[in-house]
Amino acid sequence: PGPHPPVRPFHFFNENKRQVRVFNDEILYVESLKEYVKIHLTTGNAIVTRFQLGEFEDHLKDENLLRIHRSFLVAKDKIKAFSAIEVEVDGKKLPIGGSYRTAVEKALRILS
Repeated sequence: PGPHPPVRPFHFFNENKRQVRVFNDEILYVESLKEYVKIHLTTGNAIVTRFQLGEFEDHLKDENLLRIHRSFLVAKDKIKAFSAIEVEVDGKKLPIGGSYRTAVEKALRILS
């Protein structure tokens, strides 16, 4: 047998008493809803699960996810455009928080 294809990283999340599989590369951005997060996906779906945004960030340990605001994480490879105050992901404009601006600009400059 030949080499195995690479495994796509994924996690299971609780949603409505069931476990839903989310591939890391399907995440567009993650929105904080206090004790919950809403995971917006490339499939057009969104999953709401019980996590605080910081816990979610620690749980995934995904270097592609970038904290841009106290309420938002975005997938760096899904950012279409950005300015000093916002990033655009999948047609949505998400704000960059003042305290995150320097780190965001640095992370995005490395990509370009």
